[in-house]
Amino acid sequence: MVNKRGRPLGGSDARERLLLAAQKHLDAGDLSETSSRTLAVEAGVSHTLVNYHFGGRDRLLTAAIALRVAPHEVVAASTDSGGEIDLGLLTELFVRIWEDPARGPSLEALAREAAAGSARSGAIVEYIQGAVIGQLTASFGAEKARRAAIVVVGVIFARYVLRVPALATLTPRQVIGTMRSMLPRPSG
Repeated sequence: MVNKRGRPLGGSDARERLLLAAQKHLDAGDLSETSSRTLAVEAGVSHTLVNYHFGGRDRLLTAAIALRVAPHEVVAASTDSGGEIDLGLLTELFVRIWEDPARGPSLEALAREAAAGSARSGAIVEYIQGAVIGQLTASFGAEKARRAAIVVVGVIFARYVLRVPALATLTPRQVIGTMRSMLPRPSG
């Protein structure tokens, strides 16, 4: 008799293969329509490994997004050795990511999906809340974190997703300057 308990079969690199399959669909812009079974087949692993490694499809999507976009790494790169976040640098890095032709279209598709309120948008929102707003709150307090998030998310969404002409026609430098002028000032 074969024991069916324990970790499903798929090899020691199954987690990485699942992430690669999800990233392939993120790049193609069809990640929201791709099932966990399809991702598992493409990765050559059991579909049960999606739950085993990630706790479900939405968390696999979140992990794939984090690897590609890595907002928490943008926050980390904007943090000095004393633990202070430089909001100006944070703004500049986010604009650079959205301006990157290899990342911009995928980010736009992801933002549109999150805004559409699909079942998977909850995982995206949860990741942004924890990875970005949570770190901003820890550094600046809830009010400054909210204000910074409104500036960054609002301008990014208006420029890159809605393409509001007043923002879409600005150069990246102008966008960064505008965002910096709107950010909460450091206390001190």
